[in-house]
Amino acid sequence: MKENLYTLVKQSRFDNDSLEKVIDLFSPKIDQSLKQTKLQNREDLSQELKIKLLDCIRNYDVDNTPGYFQMLALLERKEGLYHEGGKNL
Repeated sequence: MKENLYTLVKQSRFDNDSLEKVIDLFSPKIDQSLKQTKLQNREDLSQELKIKLLDCIRNYDVDNTPGYFQMLALLERKEGLYHEGGKNL
């Protein structure tokens, strides 16, 4: 059974194999992005990006992520606060 990113991220808080799969999924994008840097910096940057990715995955709260309509409502409320307070984005 092929697992999706949502499931892998959720499992990766406690399962290192899932965490490794998520990092492997992002590795092609990291490698592609590193082509914009100098050759001698790529290995170090790759490690730093993977550490940052690991940190983000471990600290991301999948269960409290708003859905599409919840996010729209949050943004509308936030926009209303900016307009009422006289602030513009």
